[in-house]
Amino acid sequence: MARMSGPRSRPSSTPRALAGIAMAIASTLIVAGCDSSATIPADRLSKLVLTEQDLPSGFASFYSGAQVRLDNQGTARSDASRFGREGGWITRLHRSDQSVTAGPLVVESRADLFKDVGGATSDLAAYRVVFARTSGTELTSVAVSGLGDEAIGITFTQPGGHTLRYYRIAWRYRNATASVLVEGFDGELNLSDAESLAHKQEKRIEGA
Repeated sequence: MARMSGPRSRPSSTPRALAGIAMAIASTLIVAGCDSSATIPADRLSKLVLTEQDLPSGFASFYSGAQVRLDNQGTARSDASRFGREGGWITRLHRSDQSVTAGPLVVESRADLFKDVGGATSDLAAYRVVFARTSGTELTSVAVSGLGDEAIGITFTQPGGHTLRYYRIAWRYRNATASVLVEGFDGELNLSDAESLAHKQEKRIEGA
């Protein structure tokens, strides 16, 4: 019965109650902080792609700007307003010295922003469809880990006088999707070359 009496219960319960309130406030502040940083603002879009400084010396950009209809025409990502999309940016770079044959020769870097994480998740699913329908010889999925919140990749070749090898990696980070398409000569381009560039782009996205 002593435990039930008011005078004896107040001293022991009040500190606990105050502690509980403090924890609730702290939790609310943490969640609010996470929510405020959960999306990347649209005005950072042009900063989310690779630049010449991210690639080995000898690379030059031959296009950098907002994505246009032709960049996604005829694919599962062709609708510019899909999934609450706020915009997209693309840059293309190539190696100026044509005597160099090892490693990447041409690189394409893309980024798209959406109003929320759900939109970006849906866009990565659309990337899966695009990848599955990619035309090319020896089309194969490749495992990609440690990149963004989730990532996918493929590789394929294009026969010719000197067979070309391509690696394409796409991933999602928060409300953004991104991809790199890396082209080089078969036997002189590896998945690690594409992964290295993807991780450099991811650092830009995380820092936005």
